[in-house]
Amino acid sequence: MGRPAGSDNGSGCISDHSSSSSASSSTRPTPTTPTKRRSNPPPLRLNSIGVDPSTLVGKTLTRIRRSRSHPALTLDFADKTSFQILVDGYDPIHKGVPKELEMDDGFAGVLKACANPGDKEKGNWSGGKLEKGMLVTDCALIRLTDKAFERQKAKAAETTKHGLAPSIGKEAKWDQNHLGIAFKFASVETEDTRSRWHCVWATLAEYDEDAGTCLFRSYDDVYLNKLERSPRKGRFKRNKSRNPDRF
Repeated sequence: MGRPAGSDNGSGCISDHSSSSSASSSTRPTPTTPTKRRSNPPPLRLNSIGVDPSTLVGKTLTRIRRSRSHPALTLDFADKTSFQILVDGYDPIHKGVPKELEMDDGFAGVLKACANPGDKEKGNWSGGKLEKGMLVTDCALIRLTDKAFERQKAKAAETTKHGLAPSIGKEAKWDQNHLGIAFKFASVETEDTRSRWHCVWATLAEYDEDAGTCLFRSYDDVYLNKLERSPRKGRFKRNKSRNPDRF
């Protein structure tokens, strides 16, 4: 099976063909005035920062760890190397609009399956050690297009006049381009999950705490970064050139 549409073509750039869960459009409608100022993701970065995802090809994944405080997913391999999937531009001090890493159901199932028993009882799927190693056979950046939206809170008078749901007013929608990381594992006869492509991407969302409704949802780019082990302390440290704090 070939690489997914929109994957890195090997030259460090992204293919022009996009993979989308919605119709693609290059024109974004004028958004409604938000209740508070938000900063939408910048235009799609064609040359991603971080490590080339193809670096993972040939490595055997042995452990997955999802940060409970930051949008970060750590992948540990049998050769004692570790990498993180991170959100481009994320600042652990000034977090801004809440960000989260999302993934396809198949890989989410792998994350849940390797969670510690104590975490499973609490419904915390932060990952853990895999029962069997998973060999990475392909990995690449992929261009995604998803529908983003922003809603205004409706004033009481507007709700009555226009028959709108409580706290929901005018809505603006647009197609948001963003980068995800797609990867594939070696096929295992008894586990179809490993034989297909998986993907990890980043979302931004804000909710109305009173009504429990989503007021803003968009997407941002992700990238791969290597964790380097200190030879003296035996601890991991992040590349000092960017975001030195480990998540």
